[in-house]
Amino acid sequence: MARSALTLVDRARGAMLALAGAEALARDRTGWGSGEAALAGLLAEELAEPQVDLHRLAQRWLEWWRHDGEGLGPATADALAFLAAHDAPPPAAAAVPDPAPLARCLPLGLALANAPRNLVSGTYHTVMLTHPDPVVAWSAVAVNVAAARFARGRRDFVADVIEVLSANDAPPDLIATARRIPLMRRDDLRWSVMDPPDAVAAAELALWHADHEPVLERAVDRILGAAMAPLAAPLVAGLLGVRDGDAAVPAAWVARLADPDRRRQVAKRLVNRLAA
Repeated sequence: MARSALTLVDRARGAMLALAGAEALARDRTGWGSGEAALAGLLAEELAEPQVDLHRLAQRWLEWWRHDGEGLGPATADALAFLAAHDAPPPAAAAVPDPAPLARCLPLGLALANAPRNLVSGTYHTVMLTHPDPVVAWSAVAVNVAAARFARGRRDFVADVIEVLSANDAPPDLIATARRIPLMRRDDLRWSVMDPPDAVAAAELALWHADHEPVLERAVDRILGAAMAPLAAPLVAGLLGVRDGDAAVPAAWVARLADPDRRRQVAKRLVNRLAA
């Protein structure tokens, strides 16, 4: 589908279906899944409410964790356990540079694409609910700035990412990473985003593929072929889903999902939020 023919609904559906489909594919191929697609879906449902409430969002996540929690990474599981016990985010001392929240926060890039300040603050504070690490939070902001550009039908995003990060005194390594994206080769990418956890490397993978790789499915296949990168597959897929729309999501991925229609519906509600 030509870029000019894509609607906001196409892009939102692309994000929600690609994120969940890539996570299911990663689980099948590697035996590893993050559970972040479920948390992203719950975030999208909260964002579709007339008034967004972070406390209510945390309760949505906790309810899912108590009754399902399949595949949830240990850092996020520990954070949700702390939230359940203390009704507050974990202390900063407990933070690890876990890239899992970057995929979870993509619905914010859609819902707040026309509100740049709210996009930055909303992404930052949503990450801090479970991962009180500014490096993780700003890495998520970088990805969501790109997602917001795609949601508005623009393909150029690097300058906007650099501007937002620089204006907010984001970590220097992340700003330098964003500056390198246009000139980086595939061999320059840092593939290890799990051991040790590295949110900046995950953002690098997502932004590089969004800038350089025209085929969503090929990007995910390449990532899953890298031994340490299955955590990044849903993130990259979701971001490219915003860029390319739901027609770019392989039908076989959608067939793996138990609730594709629910994801399509919440995507449409997010678009209504964007158009408001």
